[in-house]
Amino acid sequence: MKECDAGCGWWLIVPESVLSELINLFFDKVQGWLPLFHRPRFCKTYLRNGIFDKGISSRITTIDSLLLCGMFALAARHSTNPWFRDIAAQDRGQRFADDALKYYEMSGVSEQTSALQYLQGCILLTFYLYTAGPSHRAWVLAGVCVRLAYEMNLCSMDEQEEDHSVDPSDWSYAEERRRAFWLVWEVDTFGSVMSRRPSSVNRSMMAVRLPVADAAWFADTPVQSPVIDPRPSKAWGILQESPNEHEWAWYIVAHFLMTIASEYAASRHTTRHDEDELAESMACFSLLIAQRFSLESLGFSQPIDAAKHNWVIGMHLMLVCGRSTIRASFAGQFLGLSRHPARVCLQWQPEHILLSHPFLACCLLSDLAYPSEDALKEPDTLAHNNEVVKLVLLQYASVWKLGSVVADLRASLTRGDTPLVAAPIKKRFALYFPSRVKSRRCQNSRVCQPGLLPETTRLGMREDITNTEETTFDRLLAPQEYPHQLPQFTEQTRSIEPGMTDLASPPAGDVSNFLHFYGLNEWALRSSAD
Repeated sequence: MKECDAGCGWWLIVPESVLSELINLFFDKVQGWLPLFHRPRFCKTYLRNGIFDKGISSRITTIDSLLLCGMFALAARHSTNPWFRDIAAQDRGQRFADDALKYYEMSGVSEQTSALQYLQGCILLTFYLYTAGPSHRAWVLAGVCVRLAYEMNLCSMDEQEEDHSVDPSDWSYAEERRRAFWLVWEVDTFGSVMSRRPSSVNRSMMAVRLPVADAAWFADTPVQSPVIDPRPSKAWGILQESPNEHEWAWYIVAHFLMTIASEYAASRHTTRHDEDELAESMACFSLLIAQRFSLESLGFSQPIDAAKHNWVIGMHLMLVCGRSTIRASFAGQFLGLSRHPARVCLQWQPEHILLSHPFLACCLLSDLAYPSEDALKEPDTLAHNNEVVKLVLLQYASVWKLGSVVADLRASLTRGDTPLVAAPIKKRFALYFPSRVKSRRCQNSRVCQPGLLPETTRLGMREDITNTEETTFDRLLAPQEYPHQLPQFTEQTRSIEPGMTDLASPPAGDVSNFLHFYGLNEWALRSSAD
């Protein structure tokens, strides 16, 4: 460590009490959406009686420092310690991130960098860079994470059938590797979906079991969990009969289906069979989620773990994005009309937003990427929905730069100022600036065209609108006959609303509580019956 203290060891001058606080903040406020570390093992390695011991600094390697600085960078925004006074929450982790980047550059490429700990450090740094606003460096480092995961054979670690007599300690270490893989997959797909580029992880070659709950993992208690199937028709029900009931695992399935929808929407070579299979699978999964994880179950009166709450919110937002993409791209008549993401936000406990996955902020642009006819028929409702989403983004922006970027982008898209958006933003958020190519299976380009419709959105958002007919789309195409890949659900799922039964009518009390928090009580009565 001594050779780099002058150049990148700034973090070593930070008081032990502050570093100890940041480690605890990471596990209390970041681990919930970035579940990378086995807390008991980590604390045993780096803490002494709950305090970070600088006495071990002589034994800390460059890779240790990369990992620790990545943790500190993500956690610092949640600190109220006087050490960070006069530093905005968004910026409190920047010095740690600068150190982490230097440690990453110092580590170079060697056999040592194939260790899990090095990959974990790279994962933390990549997430930090993306939450600071998508960038070239974040995109490249995400690719490095994928290559490291491949080098460690994480993508196929569960090809063999699980031995149910496995040693609990061995299982626990394997679970840590699985979590590293799924976070690599997530950061890879995030950058790819946002920029409309191919992802680096080949889903058809993945053989990794879905992660289990932290409580079981920390207790080294093995839980059987399935390997996700790359076929949508198999993936949607993979957890239906599984002992693994962890909300993160269900969120991954929702995210998985959403990324396939994004891939199909951008692809020139998907078949009608592929598209129909995905549409039916998404509808079946929507029904399953409505039964297992109803948004109404997240009532404000019930105490609930923030991480669980946020994973449920996240899976519903992923469904909104996935269904909107499918409806606009190739199966609008099959999935019906998509709900506005504000309907999900109404069930989001405000104090949990800051503890949720920052990438979810990007889901709150889905209504602008794929405007629905239903919403545009009611400009007043559309305006109120926009206010709810804007307030959620302001919550994100209070601690995450990505939240500020998305909030500014949403404002520009709503005003129709797309020509004024900076080129780097358009490049990293290409999903919201698509080429004007007509959908492959839609004859009505106004209904099925994926991408922004600024002229319509502006009309829908103006407060002085008087003629709602100007914002109404043409009728959706009549339903067509589809193959019955999933016969037991076909008749039910073809008619199911994208928002699902629990989104159709938000409980008035929940709406009122949410809006009271933001000072929007006036809308509560109007939207509770919407």
